[in-house]
Amino acid sequence: MAPNAHKNDHMSDIVMPEKGRSPKHQGGHGHSSGDYATPNAGPLALIFCFFGIMGSFIMYGIVMEYATSGGRHLHELSMIFITSTLYSITAVIGRSLTAETPTTVPKEKLLILALTSMGSTFTSVRSLRYVIYPIQVLAKSCKPVPVMLMGAVMGKKYPLKKYVNVCVIVTGVALFMQKGGGGGGDADQGGANQLFGVLLLFISLCFDGGTGAYEDKLMGKEHVGPFDLMFNIQFGKALIAALCLIVFGQINYFFETVRETGPILLVLGLTGALGQVFIFVTIAKFGALTCAIIGLARKIVTLITSILIYGHTVTYVQAFGLALSISAMVMNFLDKGKKKKKGGASK
Repeated sequence: MAPNAHKNDHMSDIVMPEKGRSPKHQGGHGHSSGDYATPNAGPLALIFCFFGIMGSFIMYGIVMEYATSGGRHLHELSMIFITSTLYSITAVIGRSLTAETPTTVPKEKLLILALTSMGSTFTSVRSLRYVIYPIQVLAKSCKPVPVMLMGAVMGKKYPLKKYVNVCVIVTGVALFMQKGGGGGGDADQGGANQLFGVLLLFISLCFDGGTGAYEDKLMGKEHVGPFDLMFNIQFGKALIAALCLIVFGQINYFFETVRETGPILLVLGLTGALGQVFIFVTIAKFGALTCAIIGLARKIVTLITSILIYGHTVTYVQAFGLALSISAMVMNFLDKGKKKKKGGASK
C-alpha cells in the first residue's frame, strides 16, 4: 500500500515497514532505516529483487495507462474491489508463510486506514480521466506538499532546503503539464479538465498524508507485521468497495467492468501484489534505503517507458520540467541518505 509507500504510483496500495522497525513486527507507509537488513544477502538476491520490483510496477504502469487512455476508463469501485481482493489473498499467503502474529489493533482503527487508503486510490485513478499517466506519476511525487501545508498551519517548521526542494518538484510538474504532453491521452486534458485532474491528485495526496499520520500513531503503540497490515487495509478496502457498489447501485457496472476489462484488472492486481512482496523481501534483506533507491529508479523508468510506448509529445519546456522534478527527487533522496548515514555513525 504506499501500497505511503503508497505505492503503485499508486502508492496507496503499497505498505512498507515503519521507521527503524523490523518488518517482522512493523508495517506502515514510512521508510525504515534499514537497520535490520540481512548482512549476508548476496548480489544475486539483490538483482532478483531489483528486477522483481522494476518489472512488476513498470508492467503495472503500462497496463494502468492502457486501461485509462485512448477513450478507455476504469470503473474505480470495481477496480478497487478486484485488486484489493487479490492483494488480500496475497497478504494471507505471505502472513502464513512468515508466521506473523495477528495484530491486536482494534479493527475499527484499521478500518479508518482502509477508508483513507481507499480515498487515495479512488481519487488517484479517477484523475486519469483528466490527466495523462506521466503527470500522475510526477504529481504523486509531491507528497510532502499537503503534509508541509498541514504542518505549517499547526506551527511546525521545516528546513529551508525542504521548502526549496518541494517548490522545485512542484515547478517541474507545472512545466510538464504545459500543453503539448497529450499524445496517447484522451480528448481534452488541458484547461479546466486538467486542473480538475490535478485537484483530484492533490486530494489523493492528502489522503496519503492522513493515512501515513494515522498509521504512525497506531504503529507507535502496537506491533503489526507487514503482511498483516497489508491484509487488514486491503480487505477493508474490498469490503468498503463492495458496500459502495451495492449502496450506489453500481453492481451492473461491476459485471460490465469484469466482462470488458477483467483480464486488465487481474494483471493490475497480480503485478501490484507481486511488487509488494518484492518490496517486503528487499527491505528485509537489504534495508529500506536500498528499496528506496530501486523505487526511485522505477519511477524514472516508468516515466520514460510511458512517454516512449504511448507516444506522448514532449516539448522542450516539458522536458525541462521533467528533468527538474527528477533532479529534485534525486537530491531529496541523497539528502535523506546523508542524514541516515550521520544517524548511523552517531549510534
